[in-house]
This record gives sequence, structure tokens and C-alpha cells, in this order.
Amino acid sequence: MKKSIFAVLVFGFFLAFSVYAEQQGSDNEGADQAQETTDGGGEAAMPPGILPIPGYGDDIGTRDFLTGDWNGKRTELASDNGFQWNIDTVTWTDQAINGGKTDTVEFGGNLTYNLNWDLMRADILPGALLTLRAESRWGSSGMLNTGQAVPMNTAALTPTNYVDFDDGYGLALTQLSYLQMLSTKVGVLAGKLDLFGDGDMNEFATGRGRTQFNNWSMNYGTANLIVPASTLGVGVVILASPTLSITSLLTSGTECVSSNCFKDLGDKGGVSITQASYQYQLGGLPGGFAGDFIYMFDKDFTKFGAGLPIPPPGEGEGTTKDHSWIAGGTFWQYVSTKEDHKGPVNLMNRQQDLAGWGVFGRATFADDETNPWKSSFALGFGARGVINHRPNDTFGLGYFYNSLTNKGLIGRLDSGRGIESYYNVAILPSLRFSLNFQWLKSVLPSVDDTFALSSRLQLVF
Repeated sequence: MKKSIFAVLVFGFFLAFSVYAEQQGSDNEGADQAQETTDGGGEAAMPPGILPIPGYGDDIGTRDFLTGDWNGKRTELASDNGFQWNIDTVTWTDQAINGGKTDTVEFGGNLTYNLNWDLMRADILPGALLTLRAESRWGSSGMLNTGQAVPMNTAALTPTNYVDFDDGYGLALTQLSYLQMLSTKVGVLAGKLDLFGDGDMNEFATGRGRTQFNNWSMNYGTANLIVPASTLGVGVVILASPTLSITSLLTSGTECVSSNCFKDLGDKGGVSITQASYQYQLGGLPGGFAGDFIYMFDKDFTKFGAGLPIPPPGEGEGTTKDHSWIAGGTFWQYVSTKEDHKGPVNLMNRQQDLAGWGVFGRATFADDETNPWKSSFALGFGARGVINHRPNDTFGLGYFYNSLTNKGLIGRLDSGRGIESYYNVAILPSLRFSLNFQWLKSVLPSVDDTFALSSRLQLVF
């Protein structure tokens, strides 16, 4: 009999809050002393809020939000009430200019609605943060127009419709989570989690397909495509130092981007995810690496065996397996910069922080009995300010290779690989236009290699 992942989630949720309740009394007693703590000794004092206040009121040529500060109201809401929100939109066109299945121009877009309520700044609960993310997708894309199963347009994949990848949703709640920091270094997390929402922890190859590379294999480990995009979970966040962070999550295996997360919750098993990210200075230049391990359990994974690419569940002995795993790592390193930077860079803002250029790489390995991509690799470089009078424009060039399992009919297909380059024009910090070119080696003998051209227009309100 399967374990109830629902019971595990509920237990984890209440365990986290019991720990918080026990520590809250001692934290309150030491609050005054913490405020007086200096860098000379002890743990740093708790900040006035979890999130910094964005620069809403700057000039349109320097601010990150097109609509600005609304005569100071937006800053007031953020500083006094803890409310921060924005709408991040991206519109794209995709076309196979040679090869592929058709040469039709595909047109669509994604709207992501982000809301953060910093309960600490609102003076409601110290160390507490509520995060809500909802998404809409419309139109079509070129992700089904190549000879590969890997999405060539990552932005068009979310909110993910697993019935029809290229069919969008009018509105889907992809994240509704609660973060409670127990101290300046340890926090607990619970709720509906968008597991791909913040992008990969890589300075030059992240962005969810909105700001840097377009292809999934240039943004994430390819094997991660079998992991639920949005589901229920609990976790622990450890900020060991300004340069080292560790996150450990236990989630349901139920995909519920736009459905009831409690439906079939006990039948889809669970997912354990642990990731560590570290930044360093090499010769005075920033760099970093991250590693993660994903273990999926108590779920019927189809085994890729001889004769059938996907054996019908329950037919024949040994056609399913109750667990699967994925292990991967990514690195990035600045090679040259036009500015000094001593502290860690922001890996959550989905863009390159410093003017200059650097290299990156990614490697992922998976259980080849349950995952069609037994390994994947990506390598490339990114740059910002390559044109002197365009300091915020970014550029990237990369190559990826996906090795398919050698089991069953999938083993008879070619391994997938591709090359992608992009140039992102910063018209304004809140308005960016990019062109992406991809060459994609087809894994299907009936489809020619694809040369695809895409354009993207991102606007942040």
C-alpha cells in the first residue's frame, strides 16, 4: 500500500510551525539585543522586512517598472503595508525558417502576476512572507514544430498544460506559499510551490525563457521535465552565509498547475528536492555553482523496455518502477567585468547583473529506466554591454546535448542537440526586446533539422 504523501505534507507543515512557536518566545526576548548586534560579533540583526523596497520612483530610464511609483503610493504600500506587486508580460513569435514540421509563424504570450506581502514590514508577524504567483497564457508557439520533444520556447511552456503543451490557460494559480524565517539564517516554507518559477541558479543561463536563452535545455536540466511544475509542498531554507544557501523541499508528485491539488494526492507519490548554491570570487571575479538531487517515490513510473517506448501500465512483468531520480549541477564564472563587485550577485532576477562577460555550464543525469533523457549537458557564454553605448543589452551563445535512454524504441532515436544565440535589447529597464536563433538536431527520422527564429517583447508594469 502506498504511503500517503498528503499525511507527510500535513505533518511537515505542522512540524515547521511547532518549531517556530517554540523559538518565537526566545526570539522575542532577544529582539532588543538583536537590534544592537553589530558585525563585530553574534548573528546579524533581523532586517526591517524580508524584501527590500524596489526603486519605484526612479526615472523611467532607470526604474524596473514601467508605471512607476503612482505619486508615491507604491512605495508607501511596500514600506508601510508590505505589499509589492508587478505584472511581467512577454509576447513572442516563433518560426521554423528551415526544416521543422511547418514554416507557420506562431504568435502568443504569457502574463505573470506577482504579489508579495511582507508581513514583517506590515508589522504583523516577524520574518513572515506570503507569495502569490498567477499566470495566463494565450496563442501558440513553435515548441511542437521541431523534431525534438524538448520545448524550444520555455516562456510558452507555463502555465503548463500537460494534456496539450501548446494550449494555454486563461488563468492559473502556480504559487501560493508562506515563508517563515525562524532566524536570519533558517526559515520554513509551505504551500503551493512553483518549482521552476525562479529559474536556474545561473548568472548567464536562467530567466525562464523570458530574458536570456529560449530553449528549455539552456535554462534547466532537460531531465527535469518530468518533475511537477506546480504542486503542494513544505521545505526548509538555510541561508548559511551571504554566499551559501541550501533549500530542501518535500512535495507531492501531483501536477496541479490549474487543478485541485488535493485530487489524487495520495496516488501520485512524492518528490524530495535538495539544492545548494554557492558563490565565490576567483581572481577578483564573481563565480558560483549549484547542485541538486531530486528523488521521486511511491509513483508508478513506466519503465522503458525492449519492444515498446511506453509500455501500457500493468501489462507484463516489470513494466513499472516506483521511484526515479535526477542529479545535476550548474556553474558560472565571470571572465571579465567593467565594474568592481565584491558581494554575491542576485541569481533570482533572471538577468546578468554586471557589465562584462563570462562562461557557464550545466550537467544533469537521470534514471534511464524511467526518464527518456538519461543525461544532458549545456555549455556557453553570456555578455552584457558588448556595445559601448548599449550598456544594458545582453548577448548569449550556447550549445546543448541531450542523451536519450538506450532502452526500448527510444534507444533507436538520435540524441538531441542544438545551438542557440540571443541578443536582448534593453529599450528601457522595464521594456526589452530580443531575437533568438536556434539550430535543433532532429531526433526523428521523419523531421528535418530545424533552424528557428524567435522574437520576444518583455514588459514589466
